[in-house]
Order: sequence, then C-alpha cells, then structure tokens
Amino acid sequence: MSSLKVLTATAAILMSTSALADIRVADTHNGAWVTVTENGQPAANASVSVANVPQQKKTYQTDENGRVFIPLTIEQSRSVKYKAKTESGRESSRFAFHSTNR
Repeated sequence: MSSLKVLTATAAILMSTSALADIRVADTHNGAWVTVTENGQPAANASVSVANVPQQKKTYQTDENGRVFIPLTIEQSRSVKYKAKTESGRESSRFAFHSTNR
C-alpha cells in the first residue's frame, strides 16, 4: 500500500509540473527577448514583468508566438527575475543573467 501512495504522489507531481508555464530569456544589448510556453506551446497574451529591477515596473504582453521584448536599462551586470502569467492563470518565474559588457 505504501508503494502505491509513493507512485501516485510521484505521478501527480510530474503531471503538475508538466502543465506549468515555462520562460526562456535571450539577453540583448538593451533588453531581453522573453518567450513563454505552456504545455510546450507558445503562450499568447501572457503577462510578463520584471520583479527585481526597480525602474522597470511595466507589464508586457506576449504576441501570438509567445514572445515579447522587454527593454532594460541596467548599469551593471546582474541577475534579473522575470515573472509570467498565462491567460489560463498558470504562473512561472525565472532568473536570467544580463551583462553590460558588450
């Protein structure tokens, strides 16, 4: 009986993590391209924001391909936290390192 509980719990965890939104970040000279997917498909109209850059308070919407460009003005290299929320309410976050040396 104990093995069945462990297998059921493991399956539930794997299924719940596969349904989460995923964020990919491509650093550029003056910002970042952020791609949001949900269940492996582009998440159109997902809300994307930056959590730890005080001067960046705007929320951006992804296009039909799940992509959005977020302009960043940072004075030194640092790790930036991105947050995304899809239309279905799934949330995800990711840290990405941005370098000022180009």
